[in-house]
Amino acid sequence: MMMYKRNTKRTALVLALVFCCASFSGCGLFRSPDPSKGGVGRDTEGVSDTTSDTTTADTTETTETTAPPVEPVKRVSILAVGDNIIHEAVFTDAKKRASDGEEYNFVPMYAGVAEKIAAADIAFINHESPIAGNDKGISGYPTFNSPREAGQALVDVGFDVINLANNHILDKGVAGARATAEYVQSLPVAELGAYLDEEDHSTLRITEVNGIRIAWLSFFDLSILWRTPDMTNIVIPLMDDDAKIKTEIENAKANADFVIVSTHWGREQYEVTAEQKRVAALMSEAGADVILGHHSHIIQPVEWHENADGSRTLIAYSLGNFLSTQYYSYNMVGGMLTFDIVMEDGVCTVENPILNPTVTQYSMNRDSLGIYMLSDYTEELAKAHGTLVHSPDFSVEWIYKHVRSIISDEFLPVYFE
Repeated sequence: MMMYKRNTKRTALVLALVFCCASFSGCGLFRSPDPSKGGVGRDTEGVSDTTSDTTTADTTETTETTAPPVEPVKRVSILAVGDNIIHEAVFTDAKKRASDGEEYNFVPMYAGVAEKIAAADIAFINHESPIAGNDKGISGYPTFNSPREAGQALVDVGFDVINLANNHILDKGVAGARATAEYVQSLPVAELGAYLDEEDHSTLRITEVNGIRIAWLSFFDLSILWRTPDMTNIVIPLMDDDAKIKTEIENAKANADFVIVSTHWGREQYEVTAEQKRVAALMSEAGADVILGHHSHIIQPVEWHENADGSRTLIAYSLGNFLSTQYYSYNMVGGMLTFDIVMEDGVCTVENPILNPTVTQYSMNRDSLGIYMLSDYTEELAKAHGTLVHSPDFSVEWIYKHVRSIISDEFLPVYFE
C-alpha cells in the first residue's frame, strides 16, 4: 500500500495498489480498520456477585454485554472533469507565462477552478495527450505530446486520479505511451488507462478516504482510434469484450466498497450512441457505481441506470472539454461533476450529484487561457472570447440555453432555477 499526503487536500489520500493475478481471481491486502474512523470497538463485560444474607451463601453471576457502537456514516466527496487537451496554443501560452527558470507554467490556467478541485476529497481528470516530455518532441494536434509540466500542474492544482486511456495516448507510439505511464505513475496520483504490462494492468487502483475504498477502472473504445494500435509492451484496456468488462468490474467490486469506471467512448456529437447505452447498462449491472464518460468534446446527458436488484448507477456520458483551444462554442463548455459517496451500515450510495458547467476562456489570439465556473463567468469575458470568430452567437445566455438543452434539471446547480 502506498500512502500520499496532499497539502492541497483536506483529507489524506491513500492509493492502495491491490495486487491481483491477471485472471482477476486474486485478492489484495487492505489497511486494518481504524477505530478513530468508525471502526467497531470491543465489547465490554461487567460482572457482579450477589450474596444472600442467609447462613448459606448463594452466589450468582450475571453478565451484561454492552452493544457495539453504531458505526458512523462515512462520506467522501468526488469531483470529475473531462478532457484536458494540450493544444499547441495551450503550451505556447504556458511558455509565455513561465518565469524564474521555468520552461512552462500551466497552473494559472486552472486558477478559476482550483479551489473547488482542492476542496474535493478525490478529483478525477482525463488527460487527452501523452506526457512523454521533450525527448519525444512537444506537439499539438493531431499528434499530441504534452510537456511534463502539464502533468505536474494537475498534481499542483489538486487532481488525484489521471486517466490516460484515450484516442491520443499512442500519438507518440508505444514508447511515448510507456514514458507517459511511467511518468504519471511517479506522481502522487492514481494513474489509469496506460499499463506497462499485464501485471500492472491487474494491479487494481484503489483510493481510500474516510474508510471508504474506491476502485477505479478505465476502458477505451478501440473504434475511435485513428490508427491501428501497436499493443506490444503496453496495455490499453479496450472496450471490445463484454465478458472481460464484466469480470474486471466484478473483481473491483469484490475488493472495494465502490467502483468508478472511466470510459472514453462514443462520437464527437451531442447524441449518445446506442452502443454507449448498451455498454453503460452492462457496466451498471456488473457492479459499476458511477461511470465517467469523455471523448465527445461536448457535454452529454447525465442519468441514472436502474438495475434489477434495486441498485442504480450514475452515468455521465460525456463531461466535455475541461481545457482546450478548440474553435467552437460547444467545445468551450465543460461539466464538473460532483457527488458524495455515502456509506451507511456498510452500503454505499451516491448523493448530491451535480453537473457544474465550466467555461474555457481564450483571447482572439488563442492565448490568455483560463477556466471559469459558469457561476463566475461574465458577459464581458464572453464578448472577448476567441470562439466568436467561429461561433458569433456565443454569450452567457447561449451557454445557459446550451446546458439546459442537454442536462436534466435534476443534475443542475440551484442557480439554474
